[in-house]
Amino acid sequence: MTKELMLTQTQTSSEPTVLAFTDADSCAAWLRAASLTSIPRHYEAILGQLKCLAEAEISPRERARIAEVLREPVMFLHTELARRYAGKPQPASEREHEAAEQAIALWRALWAQYSACLKPLLEGDPQLEGVKAKVLQRGIWVGKQLIIVHGLARRLPAPADWQELHAYYRLAEILESTGTAVSDELVPSAIGLSCYSTYCHALLLDLADLCAMSVRQIELTDRWLAMWARKVFPYAQERETEGPVIVIDLDAAGGATLFPVAPDNAGESTRYGYPAKLVTSVRGRLKRLGSGANPADLQLGHDVSVEACSALLCHLDQRWYVLSLKRNPAAESQSDLELCAGGLGAAYFRIVGRTFKSQDLLGRLSYQGTQHLATLGALTDYDRDKDDAEKSWAWEHWHGGDEGTMASVRRTGAGQHRWHLDQMVIVRDQDRVRCGYITRVALENQGDLAVMLKLWRGAPAAIAVRPSTTMLVEESPVPALMLAETPDEQACLIQPPRTFSAGRMLHSVSSGPERPERRFRLTRLGQRGADFERVAFEEIN
Repeated sequence: MTKELMLTQTQTSSEPTVLAFTDADSCAAWLRAASLTSIPRHYEAILGQLKCLAEAEISPRERARIAEVLREPVMFLHTELARRYAGKPQPASEREHEAAEQAIALWRALWAQYSACLKPLLEGDPQLEGVKAKVLQRGIWVGKQLIIVHGLARRLPAPADWQELHAYYRLAEILESTGTAVSDELVPSAIGLSCYSTYCHALLLDLADLCAMSVRQIELTDRWLAMWARKVFPYAQERETEGPVIVIDLDAAGGATLFPVAPDNAGESTRYGYPAKLVTSVRGRLKRLGSGANPADLQLGHDVSVEACSALLCHLDQRWYVLSLKRNPAAESQSDLELCAGGLGAAYFRIVGRTFKSQDLLGRLSYQGTQHLATLGALTDYDRDKDDAEKSWAWEHWHGGDEGTMASVRRTGAGQHRWHLDQMVIVRDQDRVRCGYITRVALENQGDLAVMLKLWRGAPAAIAVRPSTTMLVEESPVPALMLAETPDEQACLIQPPRTFSAGRMLHSVSSGPERPERRFRLTRLGQRGADFERVAFEEIN
């Protein structure tokens, strides 16, 4: 059995877990002797020791030192577990759900060690006097990691986690430790590390909307915020400034909110963050990338492309500074919508009403196929795969708002399909069938699945195309969608993924004299989705 397959396997033991160490030195020795050949056993050992440690009578200073030693193996297990659940379609499978739950349980068990030090800190324990800023920052850092875990799992953070995180920062204010500099070997690239910078790091991660970001984008944003989060400070008093303000309520069960101006009658628990300096860094890097700068020269990393950096920086600029237009309840229709997934095969079926068969389009039938058709007589529209397609690509019932090209929908209860970012979606309402793709997936705390869609403006027409080639062997036709031209957008083709090549020639496969053959030259890749490509074309007469 491979290590990956063993990752979430439950290990059972009849022997009760006992604490294997009493101080940081013996904890480090225990870790050195621990075996990493079985990740599940290592996970259970670490989690078991953290639970025992929470019940043990240990001085607050030594507890904090032990927690510091245990952070590295917890981070290692976090990385291993994330391979199982990060960015997976929702609803998650049983094994993916288990891996996410294990990651959350592990971080909360570590968080409990720092939380056990809060009362002694508040009471002025002399052993913690020199490390109070570090203990508080480490606790806030663990809370930040929980925000990341929930984002990777496409979940919203639990209200209790937010309340705990806010409580840490409030205590840092009381102890006048918000700006005290600390160091962290696990974050070597961090600049100006402190309680306030780590707290703002967590708030900005949430404000970036992790459920609308890829796993890679979440990793990059976390890395960049280690350098940038210090540019935002949560002030207790409102300041005169131009531009939006980030409003934080320390009594709330949620994160920060971006407002055009600070709200009136704010309470004592309200804090104000001003993102102007942060966004200056973001937009400055965007400008330099557009001028040909290298991402590594801009401290964005050696392992990321200009295109990936630009796309992510634009997203962060929108989330941290640009106020989105408020949805108009009068213009937004709250209605029941039907959604279907399954790529271009499902889209072709739902638009045309028939399953796509490349063999029938080419007229190349086997002897058995010819004999079968001969028995059908006048049933020229017979589709032997239609019943299976109805089951595989069934409509799911969702409810939500639809305004123009954006839709926000919610599903209560179980469904057939699994949903993920950049997945093509077929949408049916009372009037028409449209197509688009998913821009956000989030499992809410009540258990409902919430999805945001970007709908293409053009009316979709399903066609069959195949590449034009000089080879004697012709390629099989593939399903595609043609989106009609609109006042805002040119006509485009939706084709299968990983097939675009500039200058490639396609021609439609005619299904009769009423639909003459059309020829297209692909000119530009407009969007690469998970199961489609949207491409611009020139039609050749």
